[in-house]
Amino acid sequence: NDTAFLAALGVMDYSMLCGVDRENGQLVVGIIDYVRQYTWDKQLETYVKASGVLGGAGREPTVISPNQYKKRFRRAMSRYFVMVPESSVPPVQVPCQIPESRVE
Repeated sequence: NDTAFLAALGVMDYSMLCGVDRENGQLVVGIIDYVRQYTWDKQLETYVKASGVLGGAGREPTVISPNQYKKRFRRAMSRYFVMVPESSVPPVQVPCQIPESRVE
């Protein structure tokens, strides 16, 4: 569980990169940009933004603790990837069609 591992290390502010392996017709995903730890300066930024001292009161701050970030990341992934196969189910090859306008 990558997000739990990163949260345990105090890491927040990471992203997911998705791509298509056209040769094998597979979706390839990975977590990237996991270089920022939740240090005292980020904790202070969270407090200031959450308190509304500088505006934005009532909204969730963009800088949040690693555990909160993990939960927000997982919620987003469940919205973007609505069907995730169980590990016990054998993979199914699905033909992948990418419009030529999207190919770089």
